[in-house]
Amino acid sequence: MPFAYFVRYWGGLSFRWFFPTLFSNSVPHSWRPTKAYCQMRETLRIMSTVGDVLQSSAGDQYRAIFDDLVGQVQPNDYASGPELWRVVHSGTLDHRRRDLLWRIAHDAIVTNLRRLRWRLGDGICPRTGCTGWESVPHVFWQCGFVALLWEWFQALADRLTFCNTWAVSQDYALYGLSPPPCNTSVRGILTFVSASIKLAL
Repeated sequence: MPFAYFVRYWGGLSFRWFFPTLFSNSVPHSWRPTKAYCQMRETLRIMSTVGDVLQSSAGDQYRAIFDDLVGQVQPNDYASGPELWRVVHSGTLDHRRRDLLWRIAHDAIVTNLRRLRWRLGDGICPRTGCTGWESVPHVFWQCGFVALLWEWFQALADRLTFCNTWAVSQDYALYGLSPPPCNTSVRGILTFVSASIKLAL
């Protein structure tokens, strides 16, 4: 039928709210390694068991290169599951904020640490006085310069939810997981505010 694609598209938008993991972008694609990826990973693991040259003092520079390669081919610690993708596809978010949350979930933000792996830059956080590695968790949670923002968000959540036992965690700051006990409307407001904080950062 000529209208089959339109029906599938608009029907998919409706069903995505109830079955988010069945549609595109509902699960990170990066955790599905290709055949070449698996072959390189197994080769590096075999090399790590051979190891005489790598363990010698003369092989320190090769050991550093080896460790960097192993770190890049090991599976990343991505958050996953229906709850995460319900946050990404929340109706309170616009396209820019959804795109940002999707990139955070896939570890697809170009940070200085990622640029260092491309042999560009030094990988250090560019904020004045901060000497930590600029990874995705560092940008949105670990850096000392963002602590005041999350303290303000914590105070806002306490006032809206009337709950003093819940505290902002890294899982919530990055992925919106483990939200405070509250109704759907308040949760939507907090999701929008936290996404706006990350967009500003």
